[in-house]
Amino acid sequence: MASGGLSLSRDRDRLSGFASLHEFDRSRRDGAVVPVELPDALYPVVRDDVSRALTALVELAAPGDYTRLTDAVIDLLGLLKETFSERAWREAVLPAARAHALAGFIHECPFTHHSFTRPRGYPGDAGLLDFVYRHPAARPVQEAATEAGRTVMTFTVDVTACEAVRRRRSILAAKIDETAARQPMPKILAVASGHLREAELSIALKEGRVGRLLATDQDAISLATVDGYRTSISGAIETQQVTVRSILAGKADLGRFDLVYAAGLYDYLDAKIAARLTRVLFDRVSAGGRLLIPNFLWGVPEEAYMEVFMDWYLLYRSRDDIESFAQEIEPASIKRTTYSEDAAGVIGYLEIERV
Repeated sequence: MASGGLSLSRDRDRLSGFASLHEFDRSRRDGAVVPVELPDALYPVVRDDVSRALTALVELAAPGDYTRLTDAVIDLLGLLKETFSERAWREAVLPAARAHALAGFIHECPFTHHSFTRPRGYPGDAGLLDFVYRHPAARPVQEAATEAGRTVMTFTVDVTACEAVRRRRSILAAKIDETAARQPMPKILAVASGHLREAELSIALKEGRVGRLLATDQDAISLATVDGYRTSISGAIETQQVTVRSILAGKADLGRFDLVYAAGLYDYLDAKIAARLTRVLFDRVSAGGRLLIPNFLWGVPEEAYMEVFMDWYLLYRSRDDIESFAQEIEPASIKRTTYSEDAAGVIGYLEIERV
């Protein structure tokens, strides 16, 4: 794993006892490994294989400390997702893993449990990200968890994907400050803002160098949290309850801005909607202004764990996929398009500057 903690390095020998794989050679001459597509008749065998593999990991659960167990589970699930076809993963591996008694250990983690139960009715809500940020707002729930559950959380919020989200928060705060340095008293739009935690890191907001920051979100609870920043950080912060659908339909009266960004929104949008929304948002960008869009890249090591025990699915993309978000924008209106990635290559960033 890339978590900086323990690691089993996805040892493929761990699958040597899988009866469902005995008749299948996954290796190619070029050394690549091809996911196995199995007949439906073998799915019960797959489920039994997965159940036995997880049972073998339970002994790693020490009293009050599931750190080794968590690392092993993340590693094994990642290996299984690489090994089996998407259909076999979805219809055999994932259900077997969720039904295993080991899920009870993992769901002692308040972070994992919050994601799986979706208290606000949708995945990846702002409350979940507060766990990732290690924000004080998440502390009461964390302290109410079992001691062992807290060790799961300590491990999971330190993995590659979560570090990338914390880095994204810092990048967004830096973009706010950069915009304020480039444009006096700029107007900024945060789409699907969540709790707008990047505001806590922005020097320009705290120093009163932002003219307006409009935070939009579908979630009234999130916006109520953002409203609290009007007194604690900046009176320039405003909120508006807006859905992506209303933005796409042109029903949201937002205005024009020197910086528009959408933190984690695009990770949930299909390609056509993403391209359309990019065009609509770019129409909100003032002359010389910029639109910033992050999206998770392929290859996140924790993807399988997120799907199984967090019921958290993202749309991972390549650089070409992310750059294609701009395909519906009139080329003559674009001064510059810049693509970048975080240091770990986990999230890609597309920045489009208007002439």
